[in-house]
Amino acid sequence: MTLTETTTQWLGMLSLYGWIWMIPLVERLFPMNEQKMLRPGIINDLIHTYHRVHLHSFLNAALIAWLATYAQQHGGDKLPLQGVLLNAHWLWNCIALLLMGHVTFYVAHYCAHKIPLLWQFHRVHHSSLALDSFSTSRFHILDKVLFAGPYLMLVTYLQPDPALTFLFVSFNDFWGRFGHGNIRSPHWLGYFMSTPKFHRWHHSNHPEAIDKNFSAEFNFLDYLFGTAYYPAGKLPDNFGDSQYSNNILVQHYRPFVDIYGIYRKNGWMAMFRKPRPQVADKLEAVHE
Repeated sequence: MTLTETTTQWLGMLSLYGWIWMIPLVERLFPMNEQKMLRPGIINDLIHTYHRVHLHSFLNAALIAWLATYAQQHGGDKLPLQGVLLNAHWLWNCIALLLMGHVTFYVAHYCAHKIPLLWQFHRVHHSSLALDSFSTSRFHILDKVLFAGPYLMLVTYLQPDPALTFLFVSFNDFWGRFGHGNIRSPHWLGYFMSTPKFHRWHHSNHPEAIDKNFSAEFNFLDYLFGTAYYPAGKLPDNFGDSQYSNNILVQHYRPFVDIYGIYRKNGWMAMFRKPRPQVADKLEAVHE
């Protein structure tokens, strides 16, 4: 499959700018909850979205360069399954891209919640008190590497069709913003895809929903591994961490401070072993 240069440029512009402004408009027209667009932290999230210092891209590029160099120096195409998708049928490419994307995202997301060292970086994404399409971009640089790095390395190694890979990444970007959006969606769709309502539970502070709903676009892995939480007729209404800063600079150095605090208090093993959850007051979800 081949995409023309013009098509690639338009998809690139749409991924970079189009979804970001189209989805907030849909949020105004079909809101799930009545909430303000100009909320605390909105300036921070706009900076996360549009700043040009994408250091995570350089880190991901370093991972890919290392893998490509290693493969070249240790047998090239003789390595197991290297380049297996290079001349494969487009259908196998689509299936492989879907599975690679979902498995790597699910595993990385699960680990980011279960391992305290990784959680301190992922906590930045969960710090927003209001969930909308702009909060999608609130990520620590190292957290973005954790999510994107394994997928990009698999793409480099298995070599699926570049055009299909680009289309999948564009769809992933769109659905990520849609999934975080304050947008009404039919309840039944949440049994198949990670809709705004389904993903809202993942970001909520409701004890019964903690560490649930890890999937990206489709949510079959959550149902397969028992990490889905999707009650009918209810919506979560409590999100984020009011004690966490809305300053992008603080959000990028605080995880290191918190990790050092964990080490000083409980030793280095505490960074890899999640403590038992404390009993929290039950939060009542609102009715739709």
